[in-house]
Amino acid sequence: MAGVTPEEHAARAAELVAEAERLYQICLVDYETNINEDDHSEEPYVPGADLAMLSATTQLAQAHAALAQLGLR
Repeated sequence: MAGVTPEEHAARAAELVAEAERLYQICLVDYETNINEDDHSEEPYVPGADLAMLSATTQLAQAHAALAQLGLR
């Protein structure tokens, strides 16, 4: 992330926050509508890939936001 201005970090953080929100909505739908077919339980679940992408995207957004703040001081 070298050579990126604080403004560019802030813009990327905003993009990633929007993407994290989209992924959260996917996870929410999965949680509310899917049934775990492996054990035939009635407990809804969220696929691990969805959670991993949400987690990674959120962490990237936090990193860019932090870098933007450091550069704006």
